[in-house]
Amino acid sequence: MDIIKIFENFAADFEVTVADDDWSRLEKYLADDATYLSVEDPDSICKGRDAIIAYLKEDVTNFDRRFDTRTLVALTSPIVERNRLSRKWRCTYTLTGAPDLVAEGEARYRFEDNLIKEIEEQATTDSMQKFEQWMQDYGDRLRV
Repeated sequence: MDIIKIFENFAADFEVTVADDDWSRLEKYLADDATYLSVEDPDSICKGRDAIIAYLKEDVTNFDRRFDTRTLVALTSPIVERNRLSRKWRCTYTLTGAPDLVAEGEARYRFEDNLIKEIEEQATTDSMQKFEQWMQDYGDRLRV
């Protein structure tokens, strides 16, 4: 299977997982020794399938689910170079009584044997600045 199809299936299953909390669905996409890194938070590096899934679950639980809605859209089609794929994205979070929080960035994936071996997420500098300001102004309104 080509990596665009694997990625599209992973992305679709991730969104279903956010809705129903069945994180085991993502196991089939990740290599046992896969790594995940959020560039803005070097301490976020996760090594191993189980650690990545636990991190993603915790991130969704502690952030995304505290908003009323979360909408993720692709800004670009996936770009593929050999076994690497990248895509720019935008995620809009809504919360009653606050302006939307809009984050943009790029996700980069490396595949090996039809599995995701590495994931690297990087928000834009502008998004990080807006995120920090939004959290200062409205973060105390997030649901617990």
